[in-house]
Amino acid sequence: MFTAACCMFSVIGAWLTWRHSPWYSLKSTLRTIGLTLLMLGAAAGLIALTLRFTDGRSMAVQATALAIAVMLCTLGLILGISAVSTPVGARLTAHLPANVPVVRLYRARILPWVRGTAMILGGCLLLMLVPGPVHYIAGSFAGIGAFLGVIMLATAYVTALRVDRAITALQLDPWVHWRYPPQTWSAWIDRLAELQAKAEAVVMSSTARRRTIIIVTVFAALYAVYVVPAGMPVRLGSGAASGAFVLGLALLTRSQSRHAASRLLRRLQTASPETYFGHDGVFCNGEFCNWLSTDVYLLSASVEPGPPRCIELWFEKIVPGAYGGPRVTKVRKEVLIAADAAASDLPALQAALVARCPNASINLTRTQTPP
Repeated sequence: MFTAACCMFSVIGAWLTWRHSPWYSLKSTLRTIGLTLLMLGAAAGLIALTLRFTDGRSMAVQATALAIAVMLCTLGLILGISAVSTPVGARLTAHLPANVPVVRLYRARILPWVRGTAMILGGCLLLMLVPGPVHYIAGSFAGIGAFLGVIMLATAYVTALRVDRAITALQLDPWVHWRYPPQTWSAWIDRLAELQAKAEAVVMSSTARRRTIIIVTVFAALYAVYVVPAGMPVRLGSGAASGAFVLGLALLTRSQSRHAASRLLRRLQTASPETYFGHDGVFCNGEFCNWLSTDVYLLSASVEPGPPRCIELWFEKIVPGAYGGPRVTKVRKEVLIAADAAASDLPALQAALVARCPNASINLTRTQTPP
């Protein structure tokens, strides 16, 4: 019942998000559904074959083989559905020459999560040395954590690798490339950090956040009690551990606007003092942003007279909201215009952006009001 409810909300959220996308069309929807059903059938067939070939083997062999098959099918479905649901125009076109080193900007950001996962699993393995119910609770928690960790970290790595390859391709063949002297860059990142400190974060209300945390925590606890194949004390302990884990993550990842500016400043201080504009997106302020993707779209681009003189980019971002409904937010990016920028840079950039994003409002010769 819990699994069915989770799947239902996921499907509803995915459908509403896709329906809101400008890439939506009946033909692409039918194609995506058809290919997704084929992949689901292939995954079900692989799991059925695994059960058939391990029939009669020991319980350990059956459980290990089934876990590997389910993990491979889950990873395949995540990456496969992502590939077939991404329109051709939204795909990153990272064509790299042979033997070109790929930057490791986004992949390096996964390492803290890898270390955190390893520490949690290591703690669970130590608790498994304790006899009694603690042994089974820690083992169940370690198994669930390892399964989710492998899937989430592997998916994050593949996604980060794609972005790193896109940044590398962008650096090799940019539309426009600007590099800033140290003094100019230092003043710019201080300005961005100050703006971040003054900005009001677009987050859900405190009441809605507490309600969401309570719902997710209770769901995680009840789901663990439901799926753990053991006695009631072990199941209740597993539920309590799962609920505490989810609650801890929610509290640790809550938005703290007073720390956002300092985090941004630390990141910018290690970022490369340059900007690249290209076919796939813009790499500025140490971040890469697509012009067009399945959930992010360029709305407008205009020049702010300053000082300092900069390009203001507005993007629309679609994220699944509570209860399966999409939530649309607008994201603002500022790109510092180099003092030594060529006179032809802005006209060339405008022409390229108009061709790449025909539905966006591109005005790089005069000030434009934010959408």
